[in-house]
Amino acid sequence: MKIFLLILLLAISLQSFGQKNYRIKKCIWSITPPAAYSARVDNFEKIVKAGETYIKKQKNDGVTLSTDDTVLFSLAKTDSVQMNIVLASYKNNESIEQYTLKGYAEILGEYLEIHPKDNSPKNTVNVLVRELVIDKMKFYLIRKTTNYTVEKYSYTSDYYVAEIEGKEFSITAIYDNEFDKQKIEKAVLESTFK
Repeated sequence: MKIFLLILLLAISLQSFGQKNYRIKKCIWSITPPAAYSARVDNFEKIVKAGETYIKKQKNDGVTLSTDDTVLFSLAKTDSVQMNIVLASYKNNESIEQYTLKGYAEILGEYLEIHPKDNSPKNTVNVLVRELVIDKMKFYLIRKTTNYTVEKYSYTSDYYVAEIEGKEFSITAIYDNEFDKQKIEKAVLESTFK
């Protein structure tokens, strides 16, 4: 009996090993990062400023910049520099209030489908927007696959977006192969909310 209890305790501790918990307002989100992915140190301030500059150059369509972005984590596969990454964050988003979560996801999907084609008409872009539930939490998945026909290369960006207590919660994943897609997708879909 003692051996059985010891094995059970060991199994439970191994299962929770590597699991990360993050507070989003009153909610606790738990995720087990994909194997071979580790924390990445990014210069988010530089990226945010570049995004703000881009938005300011666009026509003023009533877009309000968020001033409270919180990056929960940035993970990257140990052998990748720019591909095979996962990023989770939450922030205020008045667009969700204005258009609803579904409307916001559809607008984002339309935007992602149109704008990359402006850069190179030879590229093909496929965008899919669908509703899904992760541990009783409604999300919209916006999946964009970009095929570079000349270079014979493609990659996919998955953007999972939900609303938690009036804030946008998002998980972004970028990958270029089926193996990493499955690992990332498994981690995201098996995450929990309490």
